Amino acid sequence: MKVHVKVLFLIGLVFALLATMVPAQLPPAAKVLPAGFKLVDERNLGGTMIIQATKPNENFPKPHMDQGIKLEIMWQNNPVADQVMEILANQPEDPGGQLPGSATRDEPCGKERYRGGILKCRKSITPWIGSGTGPDLVTWDVSWAGKGPGGIVGVGVHFLYGSKETAMGWIDAIIPKITQAD
Repeated sequence: MKVHVKVLFLIGLVFALLATMVPAQLPPAAKVLPAGFKLVDERNLGGTMIIQATKPNENFPKPHMDQGIKLEIMWQNNPVADQVMEILANQPEDPGGQLPGSATRDEPCGKERYRGGILKCRKSITPWIGSGTGPDLVTWDVSWAGKGPGGIVGVGVHFLYGSKETAMGWIDAIIPKITQAD
C-alpha cells in the first residue's frame, strides 16, 4: 500500500513539473509593448503568461485623479480554444449599471468578432463630485481575446481617457505579435 502511494505521488510530481515546463508562448515584453508604456510585471506561471504595463493618460481632465492606462497582455495554455472562443462570441454583453459603492456608471459599447477573436468594449462615466464644477470623466476598457500558439491570447486596455480608436490602434499592433508562434 505504501509503494502505491509513493508511485501516485511521483506520477503527480511528474505532471506538476511538466506543467511548469510549458514553453513560453508570448514574446518578451520589450517586443510587444507599444511606445510609451512602462513594464510593471512579466510573469510565466507555467500554463499562463502575463505582461502588465502602464502609461499616464494624456490631457487628463483636472481635478480627476489619473490612474494611468493599464495594458495587459496574456497567453493561457488551452487545448479547447476554439470552443472557448465560440462561448465568448455567443455570451451576451453585461448590461450597464452603477458600480457598487461608486458614483461611476459602466456601459457596454460593443462586442464583435474581430481579427479572428472577440473584441469587447466598456465605457465608464464618473461624474464630478465635490465643490465647484468639473467635467464628467469618461474612460474606456477595450479588450480582445483570440487563439494563439497552443491556447488563448488576449490584450486589454483599461482606464484610457481619450478615444476608443487609440486603444484599438494598440490592440491592432499587438495582435499579430502574440498570435504567431515564434
